[in-house]
Amino acid sequence: MIKIGILGGAFDPPHIGHIALAEQVKKELKLASVLIIPTANPPHKKKSAVPFRQRFEMAALAFGDKEGYAVSDIEHRLGGQSYTINTLRALKEILPPKTEMYFMIGGDQLFTIEKWYRYEAVLKECRVVAVTRGDMSYTDMQEYANEIGRIRVLNCDIPDISSSEIRAKAAAGEDISDMVPEKVLEYIGTEGLYRG
Repeated sequence: MIKIGILGGAFDPPHIGHIALAEQVKKELKLASVLIIPTANPPHKKKSAVPFRQRFEMAALAFGDKEGYAVSDIEHRLGGQSYTINTLRALKEILPPKTEMYFMIGGDQLFTIEKWYRYEAVLKECRVVAVTRGDMSYTDMQEYANEIGRIRVLNCDIPDISSSEIRAKAAAGEDISDMVPEKVLEYIGTEGLYRG
């Protein structure tokens, strides 16, 4: 059995919290690799001002030189709305047989999972791993996960950072160098992203 982690998100921009989450889950669950998947057209978020290509490139800069990580444009290639179930099923077609997928989410996403499109099918296609962040209660998360089933909760030390916070700080001209990898910071500057 090959254990593959999947971390999806807008990555608008990718930050040290994303990296810490992926690294800690990879280590804790002894995953062979982690696939980073920038969302193309998520149904639950308004369209990003930053095009997919630039978000993909930032994700590649954040994760590309780390051993055991790859960045995929599968959602962009699939087209249409980016539903997790469609992405997982498309991955199942191209990953080696006997691959077990571990879909990583932050604790904030755990409490909305029942609102996801076909969430029960998602839980059949993969193992969902919810990770604590900030002041989230591990006990509350575990109780909720137990009610739903097929969700593992990990109590990790993840910096409580959000991409929206980074965008707001960058737009205000504030320093974000302690929130994003150096290569991503340089890319943001070169491309003129998130300026107010």
